[in-house]
Amino acid sequence: MTAAVRELPFAAPLRAVDRVELREEADGPRLRASKLVTVDDPYMAGHFPGLTMLPAVFLLEGLRQAVAQAFGLVEPPELLQVRSARLLAPMLGGDDITFDVKVVPQPAGAAWALDARCARADGTPVARLKVLVGVPDAAEAISPPSKAPEPADGAPEIDHVRIRELLPVRHPMLLVDRVDAVDPGRSITTAKAVTGSEPCYQALPEGLSAAQYAYPRSLAFESFGQSAALLWLASAGAGVPDGVLMLAAIRGCRFAGGVQPGDTMRHVVRLEQLASGTAFLSGEIWAGTRCLAVVDSLIAVNRPQSAVGTAR
Repeated sequence: MTAAVRELPFAAPLRAVDRVELREEADGPRLRASKLVTVDDPYMAGHFPGLTMLPAVFLLEGLRQAVAQAFGLVEPPELLQVRSARLLAPMLGGDDITFDVKVVPQPAGAAWALDARCARADGTPVARLKVLVGVPDAAEAISPPSKAPEPADGAPEIDHVRIRELLPVRHPMLLVDRVDAVDPGRSITTAKAVTGSEPCYQALPEGLSAAQYAYPRSLAFESFGQSAALLWLASAGAGVPDGVLMLAAIRGCRFAGGVQPGDTMRHVVRLEQLASGTAFLSGEIWAGTRCLAVVDSLIAVNRPQSAVGTAR
Protein backbone atom coordinates (compact mmCIF):
# COMPACT_ATOMS: atom_id res chain seq x y z
CA MET A 1 0.00 0.00 0.00
CA THR A 2 1.30 3.46 -0.95
CA ALA A 3 0.43 6.48 1.19
CA ALA A 4 1.38 10.13 1.49
CA VAL A 5 3.36 10.78 4.65
CA ARG A 6 1.22 11.96 7.57
CA GLU A 7 2.15 14.92 9.76
CA LEU A 8 5.28 14.11 11.71
CA PRO A 9 4.73 13.82 15.49
CA PHE A 10 8.41 14.46 16.30
CA ALA A 11 11.12 17.02 15.56
CA ALA A 12 12.45 16.79 11.99
CA PRO A 13 14.25 19.21 9.68
CA LEU A 14 11.76 18.68 6.86
CA ARG A 15 9.41 16.09 5.44
CA ALA A 16 12.20 13.95 4.05
CA VAL A 17 9.95 11.52 2.14
CA ASP A 18 6.77 12.42 0.26
CA ARG A 19 5.30 8.95 -0.21
CA VAL A 20 5.98 5.56 1.39
CA GLU A 21 5.05 2.04 0.33
CA LEU A 22 5.60 -1.13 2.38
CA ARG A 23 5.38 -4.52 0.67
CA GLU A 24 5.77 -8.05 1.96
CA GLU A 25 7.99 -9.91 -0.50
CA ALA A 26 9.43 -13.43 -0.54
CA ASP A 27 12.64 -12.33 1.21
CA GLY A 28 10.89 -10.07 3.75
CA PRO A 29 9.51 -6.54 3.98
CA ARG A 30 10.54 -3.96 1.40
CA LEU A 31 10.10 -0.19 1.61
CA ARG A 32 9.80 2.11 -1.35
CA ALA A 33 9.67 5.85 -0.87
CA SER A 34 10.26 9.04 -2.83
CA LYS A 35 11.34 12.62 -2.22
CA LEU A 36 11.20 15.61 -4.58
CA VAL A 37 14.11 18.00 -4.00
CA THR A 38 12.77 21.55 -3.70
CA VAL A 39 14.18 24.80 -2.37
CA ASP A 40 10.85 25.49 -0.64
CA ASP A 41 11.48 22.85 2.04
CA PRO A 42 12.72 24.02 5.46
CA TYR A 43 16.53 24.19 5.79
CA MET A 44 17.04 23.87 2.02
CA ALA A 45 17.59 27.56 1.19
CA GLY A 46 20.53 27.69 3.61
CA HIS A 47 22.33 24.70 2.06
CA PHE A 48 24.69 26.14 -0.54
CA PRO A 49 22.72 29.35 -1.33
CA GLY A 50 22.29 29.69 -5.08
CA LEU A 51 22.51 25.92 -5.58
CA THR A 52 19.53 23.79 -4.52
CA MET A 53 21.10 20.54 -3.34
CA LEU A 54 19.68 18.02 -0.89
CA PRO A 55 22.05 17.46 2.06
CA ALA A 56 23.14 13.82 2.15
CA VAL A 57 22.08 13.54 5.81
CA PHE A 58 18.47 14.11 4.73
CA LEU A 59 18.55 10.69 3.05
CA LEU A 60 19.19 9.26 6.53
CA GLU A 61 16.31 11.37 7.84
CA GLY A 62 14.16 9.99 5.03
CA LEU A 63 14.80 6.42 6.13
CA ARG A 64 13.84 7.29 9.70
CA GLN A 65 10.60 8.90 8.56
CA ALA A 66 9.79 6.06 6.17
CA VAL A 67 10.09 3.53 9.02
CA ALA A 68 7.87 5.67 11.28
CA GLN A 69 5.21 5.86 8.56
CA ALA A 70 5.38 2.26 7.37
CA PHE A 71 5.18 0.68 10.81
CA GLY A 72 2.85 3.25 12.42
CA LEU A 73 5.20 3.94 15.31
CA VAL A 74 3.91 5.98 18.24
CA GLU A 75 7.36 6.49 19.76
CA PRO A 76 9.72 8.33 17.39
CA PRO A 77 12.33 6.08 15.75
CA GLU A 78 15.93 7.27 15.59
CA LEU A 79 19.08 6.59 13.66
CA LEU A 80 20.87 4.04 15.83
CA GLN A 81 23.76 3.21 13.51
CA VAL A 82 25.05 4.23 10.11
CA ARG A 83 26.94 1.05 9.31
CA SER A 84 28.01 2.33 5.91
CA ALA A 85 26.98 5.03 3.48
CA ARG A 86 28.31 5.89 0.04
CA LEU A 87 27.17 9.10 -1.62
CA LEU A 88 27.50 8.69 -5.37
CA ALA A 89 26.03 11.83 -6.95
CA PRO A 90 24.53 15.18 -5.90
CA MET A 91 20.75 15.56 -5.59
CA LEU A 92 19.69 18.87 -7.11
CA GLY A 93 16.51 20.89 -7.26
CA GLY A 94 13.84 19.12 -9.31
CA ASP A 95 15.34 15.66 -8.81
CA ASP A 96 12.81 13.03 -7.68
CA ILE A 97 14.79 10.71 -5.41
CA THR A 98 13.55 7.15 -4.94
CA PHE A 99 14.40 4.85 -2.01
CA ASP A 100 14.41 1.08 -2.55
CA VAL A 101 14.97 -0.46 0.87
CA LYS A 102 15.37 -4.04 2.01
CA VAL A 103 14.10 -4.25 5.61
CA VAL A 104 15.32 -6.77 8.19
CA PRO A 105 13.40 -6.62 11.51
CA GLN A 106 15.73 -7.07 14.48
CA PRO A 107 14.93 -9.71 17.12
CA ALA A 108 15.39 -7.41 20.13
CA GLY A 109 12.71 -4.71 20.12
CA ALA A 110 11.47 -2.16 17.61
CA ALA A 111 14.48 -1.86 15.30
CA TRP A 112 15.06 -2.50 11.62
CA ALA A 113 18.26 -2.98 9.61
CA LEU A 114 17.87 -1.15 6.30
CA ASP A 115 19.81 -1.69 3.09
CA ALA A 116 18.82 1.22 0.85
CA ARG A 117 19.57 2.10 -2.73
CA CYS A 118 18.69 5.68 -3.64
CA ALA A 119 18.44 6.92 -7.21
CA ARG A 120 17.14 9.74 -9.38
CA ALA A 121 14.04 9.20 -11.49
CA ASP A 122 16.24 8.44 -14.52
CA GLY A 123 17.89 5.58 -12.61
CA THR A 124 21.16 7.34 -11.77
CA PRO A 125 22.35 5.99 -8.37
CA VAL A 126 22.87 8.70 -5.75
CA ALA A 127 23.51 6.69 -2.57
CA ARG A 128 23.87 3.25 -0.99
CA LEU A 129 23.02 3.23 2.72
CA LYS A 130 23.17 0.49 5.36
CA VAL A 131 21.69 1.74 8.62
CA LEU A 132 19.93 0.61 11.77
CA VAL A 133 16.78 2.55 12.68
CA GLY A 134 14.60 1.97 15.71
CA VAL A 135 13.05 3.22 18.93
CA PRO A 136 16.06 3.88 21.19
CA ASP A 137 16.55 2.20 24.53
CA ALA A 138 16.63 4.76 27.36
CA ALA A 139 19.67 2.95 28.77
CA GLU A 140 21.66 3.03 25.53
CA ALA A 141 25.25 4.23 25.92
CA ILE A 142 28.49 4.40 23.95
CA SER A 143 32.04 3.73 25.09
CA PRO A 144 33.96 6.51 23.32
CA PRO A 145 37.62 6.16 22.31
CA SER A 146 38.55 9.37 24.14
CA LYS A 147 37.34 11.50 27.04
CA ALA A 148 34.88 14.38 26.82
CA PRO A 149 36.32 17.73 25.72
CA GLU A 150 37.10 20.24 28.44
CA PRO A 151 34.47 22.99 28.93
CA ALA A 152 35.05 26.04 26.76
CA ASP A 153 36.76 28.91 28.56
CA GLY A 154 37.09 32.39 27.10
CA ALA A 155 36.80 33.63 23.54
CA PRO A 156 36.44 31.13 20.69
CA GLU A 157 39.45 30.30 18.57
CA ILE A 158 37.30 30.84 15.46
CA ASP A 159 34.17 32.96 15.99
CA HIS A 160 30.84 32.83 14.19
CA VAL A 161 31.71 35.66 11.80
CA ARG A 162 34.76 33.77 10.54
CA ILE A 163 32.79 30.51 10.34
CA ARG A 164 30.33 32.25 8.00
CA GLU A 165 33.25 33.30 5.82
CA LEU A 166 34.58 29.75 5.64
CA LEU A 167 31.42 27.63 5.17
CA PRO A 168 29.07 28.05 2.17
CA VAL A 169 25.93 27.43 4.25
CA ARG A 170 23.56 29.88 5.91
CA HIS A 171 20.68 30.00 8.38
CA PRO A 172 19.13 27.67 9.31
CA MET A 173 21.58 25.14 7.87
CA LEU A 174 24.69 26.72 9.43
CA LEU A 175 25.07 24.38 12.40
CA VAL A 176 28.37 25.39 14.01
CA ASP A 177 28.35 28.35 16.42
CA ARG A 178 32.00 28.50 17.43
CA VAL A 179 35.35 26.72 17.26
CA ASP A 180 36.81 26.27 20.73
CA ALA A 181 40.08 24.65 19.71
CA VAL A 182 41.82 23.76 16.47
CA ASP A 183 45.13 22.03 15.81
CA PRO A 184 45.59 22.19 12.03
CA GLY A 185 46.31 18.80 10.53
CA ARG A 186 45.16 17.05 13.72
CA SER A 187 41.86 17.98 15.38
CA ILE A 188 39.12 20.52 16.04
CA THR A 189 36.57 21.06 18.81
CA THR A 190 33.40 22.98 17.97
CA ALA A 191 30.07 23.85 19.60
CA LYS A 192 26.45 24.06 18.48
CA ALA A 193 23.78 25.29 20.91
CA VAL A 194 20.33 23.75 20.42
CA THR A 195 17.42 26.09 21.17
CA GLY A 196 13.65 25.74 21.18
CA SER A 197 13.44 28.22 18.30
CA GLU A 198 15.09 25.84 15.80
CA PRO A 199 12.99 25.38 12.63
CA CYS A 200 12.68 21.64 13.37
CA TYR A 201 10.36 22.49 16.30
CA GLN A 202 8.09 24.98 14.52
CA ALA A 203 5.18 22.80 13.42
CA LEU A 204 4.99 20.46 16.41
CA PRO A 205 1.70 20.23 18.33
CA GLU A 206 1.45 20.79 22.06
CA GLY A 207 1.66 18.02 24.64
CA LEU A 208 4.50 15.96 23.18
CA SER A 209 6.99 13.90 25.17
CA ALA A 210 10.64 14.78 25.63
CA ALA A 211 11.54 12.03 23.13
CA GLN A 212 9.50 13.80 20.46
CA TYR A 213 11.48 17.01 21.06
CA ALA A 214 14.83 15.25 20.63
CA TYR A 215 17.05 17.18 18.24
CA PRO A 216 17.18 15.23 14.95
CA ARG A 217 20.26 13.06 14.73
CA SER A 218 20.50 13.88 11.02
CA LEU A 219 21.11 17.53 11.97
CA ALA A 220 23.56 16.53 14.70
CA PHE A 221 25.54 14.62 12.10
CA GLU A 222 25.37 17.55 9.66
CA SER A 223 26.82 19.76 12.40
CA PHE A 224 29.63 17.22 12.87
CA GLY A 225 30.24 17.24 9.11
CA GLN A 226 30.48 21.04 9.02
CA SER A 227 33.01 20.84 11.86
CA ALA A 228 34.98 18.36 9.75
CA ALA A 229 34.94 20.84 6.84
CA LEU A 230 36.31 23.57 9.13
CA LEU A 231 39.15 21.26 10.19
CA TRP A 232 39.95 20.46 6.56
CA LEU A 233 40.05 24.16 5.67
CA ALA A 234 42.24 24.96 8.67
CA SER A 235 44.60 22.09 7.79
CA ALA A 236 44.94 22.60 4.05
CA GLY A 237 45.52 26.37 3.96
CA ALA A 238 46.04 27.41 0.35
CA GLY A 239 45.90 23.76 -0.72
CA VAL A 240 42.09 23.62 -0.90
CA PRO A 241 40.81 24.63 -4.35
CA ASP A 242 37.73 26.80 -4.74
CA GLY A 243 34.97 24.19 -4.72
CA VAL A 244 32.32 22.40 -2.71
CA LEU A 245 33.35 20.13 0.17
CA MET A 246 30.97 17.18 0.03
CA LEU A 247 30.31 14.10 2.13
CA ALA A 248 31.38 10.99 0.22
CA ALA A 249 31.16 8.12 2.71
CA ILE A 250 30.46 7.17 6.33
CA ARG A 251 31.42 3.99 8.13
CA GLY A 252 30.81 2.91 11.70
CA CYS A 253 28.67 5.72 13.11
CA ARG A 254 26.86 4.83 16.36
CA PHE A 255 24.36 7.03 18.23
CA ALA A 256 23.20 6.94 21.85
CA GLY A 257 21.18 9.43 23.86
CA GLY A 258 19.35 12.54 22.80
CA VAL A 259 19.81 16.29 22.77
CA GLN A 260 17.05 18.58 24.01
CA PRO A 261 16.51 22.33 23.59
CA GLY A 262 18.91 24.02 25.99
CA ASP A 263 21.73 21.51 25.41
CA THR A 264 25.00 22.34 23.68
CA MET A 265 26.56 19.77 21.39
CA ARG A 266 30.33 19.66 21.15
CA HIS A 267 32.09 17.94 18.28
CA VAL A 268 35.59 16.52 18.43
CA VAL A 269 36.87 15.75 14.92
CA ARG A 270 40.24 14.24 14.08
CA LEU A 271 41.92 14.37 10.67
CA GLU A 272 43.33 10.95 9.87
CA GLN A 273 44.59 11.68 6.35
CA LEU A 274 44.37 14.44 3.74
CA ALA A 275 45.44 13.70 0.18
CA SER A 276 44.40 14.39 -3.43
CA GLY A 277 41.25 16.34 -2.64
CA THR A 278 40.00 13.76 -0.13
CA ALA A 279 39.90 13.98 3.66
CA PHE A 280 39.54 11.02 6.04
CA LEU A 281 38.21 11.95 9.49
CA SER A 282 36.84 10.47 12.71
CA GLY A 283 35.47 11.76 16.00
CA GLU A 284 32.68 12.04 18.55
CA ILE A 285 29.64 14.16 19.39
CA TRP A 286 29.18 15.14 23.05
CA ALA A 287 26.68 16.91 25.30
CA GLY A 288 28.54 17.67 28.51
CA THR A 289 30.10 14.38 29.57
CA ARG A 290 27.60 12.27 27.59
CA CYS A 291 28.88 10.82 24.34
CA LEU A 292 26.06 11.05 21.80
CA ALA A 293 27.81 9.53 18.79
CA VAL A 294 31.06 7.95 17.65
CA VAL A 295 32.10 8.24 14.00
CA ASP A 296 34.75 5.71 12.99
CA SER A 297 35.22 7.11 9.49
CA LEU A 298 33.93 10.08 7.51
CA ILE A 299 35.28 10.69 4.01
CA ALA A 300 34.83 14.09 2.36
CA VAL A 301 35.80 15.20 -1.14
CA ASN A 302 36.28 18.51 -2.90
CA ARG A 303 34.31 19.08 -6.09
CA PRO A 304 34.28 22.19 -8.35
CA GLN A 305 30.94 23.98 -7.92
CA SER A 306 30.48 24.13 -11.70
CA ALA A 307 30.69 20.34 -11.89
CA VAL A 308 28.30 19.86 -8.96
CA GLY A 309 25.72 22.29 -10.32
CA THR A 310 25.53 20.57 -13.71
CA ALA A 311 25.86 16.95 -12.56
CA ARG A 312 23.00 14.91 -14.07
